[in-house]
Amino acid sequence: MKRNGLSLLLVLIIHLTACIPTRQENPIVSTHTIEGTQTVIPEKTNQELPKEITENPQSVNLPVTVSFVKNQWSSDAEIITIDVTGNINYAAIPVMSQTVLKSLPAIDQEGNVYLLYGRYYSEKTTFFSKLGINGRIETINVPVIDTVNNTVWIGNRLFINGRKLFIVSTDMSIDEQPAMNRLPDGSSDVGFMGLANETEKSLVWFALRPLREEGKVYAFYRTYNVNNGETHEGKLEVPSSTVDFNPTGNPLDRLGTLVMGVDTASKHVLLCYSQVEDANTGYFVLELYDASKGEMVTSEKTCCLNTYIISSGPFYSSNEPIESCGFDIIRRYSDGSDVLNFPTKASVNPNLWHWHGTNGDYWILMDQEKLSILDNLGNQLYEYDMPEESFNDCYPSECISPGFLISQE
Repeated sequence: MKRNGLSLLLVLIIHLTACIPTRQENPIVSTHTIEGTQTVIPEKTNQELPKEITENPQSVNLPVTVSFVKNQWSSDAEIITIDVTGNINYAAIPVMSQTVLKSLPAIDQEGNVYLLYGRYYSEKTTFFSKLGINGRIETINVPVIDTVNNTVWIGNRLFINGRKLFIVSTDMSIDEQPAMNRLPDGSSDVGFMGLANETEKSLVWFALRPLREEGKVYAFYRTYNVNNGETHEGKLEVPSSTVDFNPTGNPLDRLGTLVMGVDTASKHVLLCYSQVEDANTGYFVLELYDASKGEMVTSEKTCCLNTYIISSGPFYSSNEPIESCGFDIIRRYSDGSDVLNFPTKASVNPNLWHWHGTNGDYWILMDQEKLSILDNLGNQLYEYDMPEESFNDCYPSECISPGFLISQE
C-alpha cells in the first residue's frame, strides 16, 4: 500500500463545490487592502549561504541527511536517518505502520536532526523528534490531527498550518496561533501555505478558490511575519472566470479558475483554469498573471489541476506526481523563467523517481542513486551518492526526504 502526497489535493478539488466554510469565533486580526504595485525583491543567490561556502563551495560540505520510513506498511516500521556528507550515526525511531514524514527534516549547526512524522488523519499520532549526534532521541507530541501538507521551516522553528498555526521550535516547545486559512469574513477555506517573498521572513497563505465580489474575481492571501506576529490580508484582482468547470459554449471563457501561488512582492499570481475548444476537446492552462498590470506574464497548456505547487519566496516549484499527471518545475515568480531545465519525461530513467525541494537558501535534487545541492541560480555545488538502500517503493517526500541546514531568519 502506498499513498501519493497529492491525494489530499485531489480530494479537496473534487469536493470544492460541496465545501461549506466553517465560521470561526476568533479570526486573525489583520489589515485588509486591495494591492497595487510593490518593489520586487531580487531572487536570493548562494551569497546568503555561509561565507566559507560561497567563497569556495567545493571545500566545505553543507550538512545533508536522508531520512526514510523503512518497512513503512509493516509492524516493524522505523525511521532511518543517514548522514550522506559525514560519519554521524543517528538512532533509528521505531514507529507505527503507515507512518509518513510530514515535513522536510532540518539540521541545526551542531548536526542534530529534527523530524515531523505520524499517521494519516490519526489523532495524537503526530510527533516531533530531535535526533542528537550522540544517539539520543527527544520526542514530543504535536496536536495535529489531519495530514500535514503545509509546513515551512524558518530558522529554528517549524510552522504547521492546520486547524491552528502550530509553531514547533528546536528547543522542543510548541506555540499556537490562529490558523492561517481564514477568509475576510472569518470563515475557513482550502488553501496552501509557503514562504513569502518579503524583506523579513514571513509566511504566505492563499485561498485555492478565488474570492468573488461585486462581479470581480480576486486571489486572496494572508501573510504572517514570524518575527513580530503581524498579519496582513491582500486581494489581487485576476481575470473573470466561471465558478466551476462546466463548459459555457464560449471557447474564450475561463472555467473554474484556481489559485496555485501568490508572490507578495511582484504581485504575480499563478492560476490554473480550463478552456474548451469544442464539445469534445478541453484543456487546462497554467498562467502566471501580473495583477498590478492586469496582464499575462506566461501561459502554457498543461495538467495543472492535480498539481501541488510550492511557493518558496521568489520561486515556485512542483514535483511530477508518481501516480497522476503533472510536471517538474523550478521557476521564478518575477518572469516565469526556469531556474533549472528538467529533462523531458522520455529521456528520464523510468525506474527512478525524481524529487526536488528547497529551504529558501538552496535546492536539493534527489533520486534513488544521487543527491545534488544547487544554489538559487541553478548551479550545482555538490553531489553525493544516496544510501545503499532500496527506495523503489519508498517515494518522496512522505516516505523519504532529505534534511536541510536550518536557514537564517
